Amino acid sequence: MSSTKDQVVCPTRTDMKQYWEVNAKDSSVEEMMLDANASVLTLGDHPEVMAILPNINGLRVLELGAGIGRFTGDLAAKAAHVTAVDFIDEYIKKNERFNGSKYSNIDFKCGDATQIQFGAGEFDVVFSNWLLMYLTDVEVQKLAVNMLRWIKPGGYIFFRESCFRSSGSIKPNFNPTQYRNLSVSCHLAM
Repeated sequence: MSSTKDQVVCPTRTDMKQYWEVNAKDSSVEEMMLDANASVLTLGDHPEVMAILPNINGLRVLELGAGIGRFTGDLAAKAAHVTAVDFIDEYIKKNERFNGSKYSNIDFKCGDATQIQFGAGEFDVVFSNWLLMYLTDVEVQKLAVNMLRWIKPGGYIFFRESCFRSSGSIKPNFNPTQYRNLSVSCHLAM
């Protein structure tokens, strides 16, 4: 995000796509987390996220911002079906290579969470981890409306945004991320 004296210019979807394409050379967890120690960090982070999920046994799950599949396999091991979506082709292909060979209940889609379409009540759970910080405020609000339409009555929307500032050991030259504190993310999504 750049700013001038009088206004803030928010990143566009093109900015975000270019940002991740530049940072997707190896399609690694280090690239996704922008941290050289990501393999170690995910050992604590990953079980924590899975532990706070609602019971997804036998449910239909939409995973937005699925990336290389940090959570896709664990979701598929419990859910009846997972639709994994990411807008970086290389990431979703790696996810499919890794998790598609293990689970037959996953559909892999390359698409932008702000533009993809699903039917009303198609999912029991919508899951995202570190997605909202890559969306503008308007995109978060639009996505929240869509997520509410995509889940069945009584369904769950699970989103996790733990980054309220730049972190990690890998510092890209250009970073269009929208760092927000949790109360702002929750307010935008409501």
